Amino acid sequence: MAFYELDFRSLYLNSHQPVYVILPDRDPEKPYPVLWLFHGANHDCTEWMRYTSIERYAAKYGLAVVMPSINAGYGMDMAYGAKYYSMISKELPFVMRYLLPCLSDKREENFTAGASMGGYIAYKWALNEPQAFAAAGGFSSAHDIVEIAKEFLAGGRQRGAYFANAFGDSAQALENTENDLIYMTRKNVEEGKPMPRFWSLCGRQDFGYGQCRGAMEKLKAAGMDITWVEDEGEHGYDFWDPYILPFFEWLGLEKEVR
Repeated sequence: MAFYELDFRSLYLNSHQPVYVILPDRDPEKPYPVLWLFHGANHDCTEWMRYTSIERYAAKYGLAVVMPSINAGYGMDMAYGAKYYSMISKELPFVMRYLLPCLSDKREENFTAGASMGGYIAYKWALNEPQAFAAAGGFSSAHDIVEIAKEFLAGGRQRGAYFANAFGDSAQALENTENDLIYMTRKNVEEGKPMPRFWSLCGRQDFGYGQCRGAMEKLKAAGMDITWVEDEGEHGYDFWDPYILPFFEWLGLEKEVR
């Protein structure tokens, strides 16, 4: 098992970008399937390593896991801040595959997922680049970003300052854009694009349960192939960690034989 703490100079962020990477022991002749995994708001690339057994789970499936830092940028080219989406979609996979050529570039071997804010990022990337991913997962994710923006921005910029930094000051400006997951689902389906499969988990005691379940219903109505999982639980890794293995099984990964 190899664990890398990488740091590369991002041209889009104009700063150094920390990334954690897990590379389990694997036949060196076989490329690694890859999970591009995002953290929640106000955290960083260490989150999944510190609060879950992701390294041990990845070893079972010979799965490479790439974990970048996005801060509270929501994977956006921020209205008042850094160009995180350009870094994620135009730079991160190319830099990682250059540094680690063992990472597969095949669609059927690339997946993305995230917790809370990170789940929104994963879905947005998969919907804007559907040809790049076989599946995407969300752990108690902020998927209905338009409705969330309406709530967060209702009290003015002071109440939703970090959210406004990412999305701007108008929830309406997000509707029917690449940032609106429901719109992007409908658009991709209407255009006949090859869509990834999607998976969504939320705990019934989660403060965002209503939003998350409501988003799932809207996404399904828009034509998304989405698997919904709910259970008793709150918003955090005590609830999410036990569902990482079921998510890997849902992806269709085969356990490594050693």
